[in-house]
Amino acid sequence: MEARDSPVAQLQEEASGEAGRGSPVTVSNPASDNVSTINPECVSDATALQNCNQDTNCHENSTDENRPLSSTESLRQLSQQLNGLLSGSSTYVNGDGAPSPVNEKELEARNQELSAALDSSNLTNSQLSAQLQQLTQQSQELNDQLQKERKEFEQKCVKEQGAMREQLQVHIQTIGILVSEKTELQTALSYTQQAARQKSADAEELNNRLQASKQRVSELERTLSTVSTQQKQFDKHNKELEKERDSLRLEVFRLNNSNEEARQQSSELTEQLRQRVSENSSLTLELDDLRRRLEMADVMLQQFSNQSGHPSANQQVQLLMEEKHQLEAHAAQMNESVVQLQTERDQYALQIQEDGRVWKEKTEQLLSQVTMLSEERDRSSTQIHELEAQISELRSSAAVLHEQQQQASVDSAPSGPSETEQALQEALNTAQQERDALSLQYQAQVRDNEQLSRLCQEQETRMEELERETQRSAEEVHDRRRVLEDAQSDKATISRALAQNRELKDQLAELQNGFVKLTNENMELTSALQSELHVKKELARRMGQLQEDLHNGKEQLEERSAEVLSVCEQRDQYAAHLQQYSSGYQQLVGEREELHKRVLQQAQLMDRLQHEQVQGQVQLQQSHQQLQDAQEKLTQLARDNEQLKSEVQDLLNGSALTSTSRDQGDGLESQSLAEGAEKSAIAIPEDFDSREEMEEFLQSVLFRVESERDELKRLLDMETRLHQTALQQVAALSQQQQQQAENSSSSPNVSITNMGDAGGVPVEVHEALRVAMEKLQERFTSVMQEKADLKERMEELEHRCIQLSGETDTIEPKSHHEAAAH
Repeated sequence: MEARDSPVAQLQEEASGEAGRGSPVTVSNPASDNVSTINPECVSDATALQNCNQDTNCHENSTDENRPLSSTESLRQLSQQLNGLLSGSSTYVNGDGAPSPVNEKELEARNQELSAALDSSNLTNSQLSAQLQQLTQQSQELNDQLQKERKEFEQKCVKEQGAMREQLQVHIQTIGILVSEKTELQTALSYTQQAARQKSADAEELNNRLQASKQRVSELERTLSTVSTQQKQFDKHNKELEKERDSLRLEVFRLNNSNEEARQQSSELTEQLRQRVSENSSLTLELDDLRRRLEMADVMLQQFSNQSGHPSANQQVQLLMEEKHQLEAHAAQMNESVVQLQTERDQYALQIQEDGRVWKEKTEQLLSQVTMLSEERDRSSTQIHELEAQISELRSSAAVLHEQQQQASVDSAPSGPSETEQALQEALNTAQQERDALSLQYQAQVRDNEQLSRLCQEQETRMEELERETQRSAEEVHDRRRVLEDAQSDKATISRALAQNRELKDQLAELQNGFVKLTNENMELTSALQSELHVKKELARRMGQLQEDLHNGKEQLEERSAEVLSVCEQRDQYAAHLQQYSSGYQQLVGEREELHKRVLQQAQLMDRLQHEQVQGQVQLQQSHQQLQDAQEKLTQLARDNEQLKSEVQDLLNGSALTSTSRDQGDGLESQSLAEGAEKSAIAIPEDFDSREEMEEFLQSVLFRVESERDELKRLLDMETRLHQTALQQVAALSQQQQQQAENSSSSPNVSITNMGDAGGVPVEVHEALRVAMEKLQERFTSVMQEKADLKERMEELEHRCIQLSGETDTIEPKSHHEAAAH
């Protein structure tokens, strides 16, 4: 009865205790839910028992049915009580028994403990829920702060980027403006520098041309004096070269003869070597046959010694011994023949060495002669080039002299070439003849040198062939010695071979026994290996299973690690984004600083360009000032010239002389001036065939201009002399007039006639001087105009020279490529 009443009473106490506290527990436990779902039958039994006890605890049971359980401990006790109820008697079910007071006290104490535990767990749960709420609030606050900071940072970045972009655009525009201004200033500077360089180059070229013309005249005078001495030296040298050529031809003839003799000797020696080689080959074959016979005889001897039953064994042994003696005698003969061949070989080797030494000496001599001839050929070629250059210079000087003589003898009829021209033409002809002779000698020497070089090459090839033949003969003799040594050692080797054969038989028997043992051991090893392989297969299968398990575990670990890595990557991404924002901000700051630096540099460049522009303007102002000074000087010189002309005209108006011879002379001078003006017109061809032709044309033009300058100087000197003589005559006439005036009182008639004569002379002199001065002025203006035209033509010719040089530079590599291709 106690057992029956105990669980019901306990339930009633729990319900009463919980109702007395007035705070039903609404915390749901997953464990209790699980238990209620797992054991529904026990719950239905408990409800049935509670319905049976309606007389005692109807109100309390109704509250217990509506209230859910609070903890796992109560569920455990309920399960135990239900198990006890099922195992109890029916009397307890009918209400006949009563619970014991001891169990009720224990249950009450237990209920109190459980209630205290529930309270503590409720407190802890409430605290944890509060902490969770606080943490969630903090996390939400942090997320809000992060989002706000991100938005603020993005807004700041956008604003700063916009400002920086505006600044960059402004800087780019300023840089473009500065670059355009810089290019304009650079172009202006380049134009001014080019103009200044051109002017300086023109001035330097004019000075250089004057100096070059002066130096050219002095050099031509020197070369004319040295050509005669050089011609004599060339004649002597040509004679010496002819003598050396004859001697070299004789030596070449001798060397050819010696080469033919050496060829014949070498052919004879090669034939003898071939014969000896054939004899040696036949002897080697015979030695091989003898060796084979000896081996067969030894084998037969062994067989007959082993066979003791035959009666004719002794006879056969004797026959074999006789054959052996015969073979030994034949081998001795062969050895003697080999010794003779060795001696002959040595003799041939000595002869070949002597011939090689002689040929080497001859080739060395020939090489030395060839080197000497090549050096002399180079010298002669350089001399020929020098002569050609001198001849070209003489031709140009002759042309200049001829032009000068033609200009000097314009009025006089051409009476034939002068002595100097004839001498120069004779010198040119002789120089040309000498050049042709030297060229022929040079070609002959080149041919001789080529023949000598060919002969030297042929001799070297023959020497190499002879050396190869000697090496072959030495190798053949060495092979023969080896054959003889082998033949001598065959006798000892046969006995050794028999003993070795016996030893080999014993060794073969031992090897067979060992082979049998090894086969047995191999069988045992194979069986052991098969058992071990079976064990290894099982182990491998187990290892495969373990590897599969490990692989599965690794995959699970990799999945978890991947999840961890994804979390870490997200964290790293957030950190990287923050770093990128910070690095972008730093880069923007650095770019802003760089832009400031560039702006400063551009400002410095602008300052430099402005300074350079100011300097260029100053230089331009200086050049303009110099040009103005030069123009003022020119105007002042023109004024001085006009004053001088007026003074000369005043002097000429006060004096007069009659001189028909001078009038004729003036006519000649005017004619010469007119002819000179006609000659000064230079016809420039439009196209030149080569650069040399253009250089010759330029040289002729320069010489012509120099001759015209000399003529003008001569004419000026003549006019100054005439002017001085006219002044002297005017002074003499004035003295005579004074004397006549003093003597007029004594002889009036004579004075009248003299005065009449004196009054007619000054007018003619004045007219003649006026005409001469006008001619001089016209000639001076024409010469200045011609000089300006010549300058322009010279510039055109220089431009053409540059074009021709460029074309020749482009043509030369093409010709080299074509020559290489051919």
